[in-house]
Amino acid sequence: MAEDKKEKNTSGDKLLEEALKAYGIDKKYVLGSRVDEAAGEAVIVTAGGKKVRYKSGDKVQPLGSIAITGINPEAKRKPLTGAAKK
Repeated sequence: MAEDKKEKNTSGDKLLEEALKAYGIDKKYVLGSRVDEAAGEAVIVTAGGKKVRYKSGDKVQPLGSIAITGINPEAKRKPLTGAAKK
């Protein structure tokens, strides 16, 4: 019985890995994920708050870094100490 569950999870895991690769998402930025076996669809929620759905063989565009990480790399930041440079 436990072996049956492992086999079901491996097919879902393969679909999930395929989705992560297609969207360009690293595992550390996944907040939650689920695989719907009946529909053959993987749903992933990223740390950036983006929810994506993926079916095997779909052609998708990779997500931007803000949608994946939730951090804007180009944001202007205040200096930690001292006066701001002009």
